[in-house]
Amino acid sequence: MRGLSTPVSQKWIDFAKYWLTQHIHNTDFRYKDKMPHHVADPYVWDESYQVYHTRLDDEHVILFNLMQELGENPDDVDLLNKNRDVYRDHFDYEEKQFMACGEPCDADAHKKKHDIFFKTLTWVTNPVSQEYVAFAKNWLAQHIKNTDFKYVDLLPHHVPKPYNWEDSLEVFYHRLDDEHKQLFDHLREVGHTPESTQHLSDLKFKMRAHFDYERGFFCNSETYHDCEEHSKKHEIFYKRLYAMENPVPIGEVDWAKNWLVQHIKNTDFQYKFKLNTYHHEVPRPYVWQPYLEVYYQRLDDEHVVLFDAIRDSVEHPEDQAKYDYLYKTMVDHFEYEQSEFLKIPNFDEYSQDHINKHTNFLAKLKAASVPLDCDFINYVEDWLVQHIMNTDFAYRGKMMHEVPEPYIWEPSFMTFYKQIDDEHVKLFDCIRECSEHPSDEAAFSTCKSLLRMHFDYEESEFCKVPDYDCYGHYLKHYNFQTKFQEAHTPLSAEVTTWAKDWLAQHIKNTDFAYRGKLFLRRHYVVPDPYVWDESFLVNIKQLDDEHVGLFDAVREVEAHREDQAVWDKMVDLFNEHFRYEEGMFTTILDNKHNIAEHRGRHVGIMNTVQGAVVPITEEITEFVKNWLAQHIKNTDFDYRGKMPEIFAVPEPYKWDRSFAVFYPDMDNEHKPLFTCVADLEKTPEDATLLASCLKSYVDHFVHEQKLFLESATYADVDKYQHINKHNAFLATMRGLSTPVSQKWIDFAKSRNGLTLLRTG
Repeated sequence: MRGLSTPVSQKWIDFAKYWLTQHIHNTDFRYKDKMPHHVADPYVWDESYQVYHTRLDDEHVILFNLMQELGENPDDVDLLNKNRDVYRDHFDYEEKQFMACGEPCDADAHKKKHDIFFKTLTWVTNPVSQEYVAFAKNWLAQHIKNTDFKYVDLLPHHVPKPYNWEDSLEVFYHRLDDEHKQLFDHLREVGHTPESTQHLSDLKFKMRAHFDYERGFFCNSETYHDCEEHSKKHEIFYKRLYAMENPVPIGEVDWAKNWLVQHIKNTDFQYKFKLNTYHHEVPRPYVWQPYLEVYYQRLDDEHVVLFDAIRDSVEHPEDQAKYDYLYKTMVDHFEYEQSEFLKIPNFDEYSQDHINKHTNFLAKLKAASVPLDCDFINYVEDWLVQHIMNTDFAYRGKMMHEVPEPYIWEPSFMTFYKQIDDEHVKLFDCIRECSEHPSDEAAFSTCKSLLRMHFDYEESEFCKVPDYDCYGHYLKHYNFQTKFQEAHTPLSAEVTTWAKDWLAQHIKNTDFAYRGKLFLRRHYVVPDPYVWDESFLVNIKQLDDEHVGLFDAVREVEAHREDQAVWDKMVDLFNEHFRYEEGMFTTILDNKHNIAEHRGRHVGIMNTVQGAVVPITEEITEFVKNWLAQHIKNTDFDYRGKMPEIFAVPEPYKWDRSFAVFYPDMDNEHKPLFTCVADLEKTPEDATLLASCLKSYVDHFVHEQKLFLESATYADVDKYQHINKHNAFLATMRGLSTPVSQKWIDFAKSRNGLTLLRTG
């Protein structure tokens, strides 16, 4: 090199590249694990010793502290014995972990190092010499960095306790995930009752069926190429499982439990997003569904629009303008999506494959022409669903989000849980303050406390959620805390920049996965100006129309705070809406909607505003505005899609065979109920007719209730709901006076009135 002159020849460049590569591998590698590392003074564990395994890192911290204490208290017999006990327990646990890893972790040599060190610890006596303490401190520091570091990223994956499937094990193929859940359940049952021949037989049968079904997909995939090796792992496991007999030894159960977790994460995960022959369910009607979420608001919103555009073209196959709109919308979405996933580090191969899929699909869209034929329509509908679940899902949790500058929390970070969002606001503020005042020890201490308390609270909530990846989420907190808590003032720009980026990415890539899942009431933004919009849709026209009216009525009160009539009108509208809505959601069967809680919330708001006097204060209107926005999205949204089918009101309004319940008495009593309502519509001022109509309803309900209450097969909950519907309807009727309003006539004829006979 010293003899070179410019321009440097390509021949020498090639030689230098070759030499450095070979020299590092053949020569420098000889000192791997042999170089001494700096021993911290004071002797305190720091993140440079991190092995990225929570329990092992925690135990290493304790080992550092105990040896430091022993150096300070060499005559303490109990402390020496505690050192021995803790080191032995740590070695036992660590060895179980790396022995499962085997040769890649250099397991046998590692264990020998433990044995040799532990012998020295058993020989030492009090008072412990400072020479031995220095030796032990140095041994631990060198051992972690030269030996433990070999198993980083190679240790077995966490096995959940209790042994329940969790979404960190999701392969994103619905039936395969369901079968994995069942295997967890069967293994758990065998562990609980090892003497049960039925449970062991069920496990063997289900495992065999799952392996065969799964193999049919991964061996026929165009992009997954490990069919034989994968199948071999199945057969080795199944041979041992098949040989198990009752009572099944607990060691065998634990082995099988561990095998399944490691197999899913190490082997099954390799086919994620590659099983091109697996067919995901296409929603009918063709409307975007929450199970298609990729957890990026703009991309999810664009997917909703794509579904709508495809559906619009399906319903109008001859409309060129609609098809042109679909094509343009698809192009715009692909361009934006590609610009985002291309930012993901080490994602090049996936990104190119994803772009190719976009390109090929757009070519087919461009080649088609109106009128669209059925086969092409089916292909387009199917393609989008399969593409989102087989391809887009691969970038979930990986996208790089923009870090706000100035570093202030903003609504795009909302999880919609008030306490969590409020705490996130404080975390943004404290990290910003630390970056602006890196030498402020008090600010740094406060920030560390806020982070610790937030993580503790958040973990207490998401760990309650069945199937949620509690451990994986906790591990991300732990790794962040390890680095941030170990930092020292003055904080470097590198640390604060890293912390800012981590929090922004973590909220959107990790916290967003629990949105809508926590057992907490979500908190939504109250629109300003206070106008109903489509984000409040419950997809039942009359209820949506009434919600629009409630928003309008609250705004009227704001504009006329001293007008009693305006306030009374708003209260009346709320009461009328609640009566109608309650009549609707009491038709939901099988306890799929919490009717009692929903009614209780209605009663609660009316009790709260009862007695308010004009002028109506801003405090009251702000409360009502917030209550209505939260109530629709937290409570009303729960009945979306659960209401029984809405049937058309017959015109002219009379009984027909579609209302037959096939009990002659009931069918005969239903007919005059139709007739009297139709007659009231013609002569709404006839008080005698109204009284006669009311009597017909009362007599019919009494007779009908007597019959179904005697039934042994009509469920008690259905009986209760049926009677409630009768009582709710009669309550509206008993309050009538002539002339009967057309509004009540329409209500009686509607789904909430006689038309309910079809569902009741």
